[in-house]
Amino acid sequence: MSLNSDFSIESANIKHAEILSKIGGDTFYETFRPYNTESDIRSYIIKAYHIDIITQNLIKSNIAYYLCYDDEQVIGYIKLIHDTTYKGLSGKCIELEKIYILGSYFGSGAGKLLMQQAIQHSKENGFEYLFLGVWQENERAINFYKKVGFEVFETRQFQLGESLCDDYMMKLKL
Repeated sequence: MSLNSDFSIESANIKHAEILSKIGGDTFYETFRPYNTESDIRSYIIKAYHIDIITQNLIKSNIAYYLCYDDEQVIGYIKLIHDTTYKGLSGKCIELEKIYILGSYFGSGAGKLLMQQAIQHSKENGFEYLFLGVWQENERAINFYKKVGFEVFETRQFQLGESLCDDYMMKLKL
């Protein structure tokens, strides 16, 4: 694993559907399996990260994906959804729906680089707020977002199979 700034970012397109599906499913499983049943996790992965779903998202003009590479290996990605709304937010908003990094790259700077890309993309496209949802028990992620300048503005519940999870909604004024 590289612990330096040799990471690179690339805008994803249709040819990246398979790797996005794999990284999304793998990182979701790695992060949330210890807290959920196998069947809940597997059914969510099929619903959210199936290659057909990713392919459909990649052709939508209001969705942008960026991949993070360590040399030739994809180690994470972000997914941004343009012109979304959420209660408690006004103005032109963009959602950072996914920011995923392989666990072996936590603390490497890859997440920070992806977040910088999300902020740059949001500003370049004229958005006023970048927002996201994060599980309230994911302290590592919450602390990362707070360091970047995000603040909690709302809560929501997220259905994962049979489980109901509590999320913080966090926003960053751009």
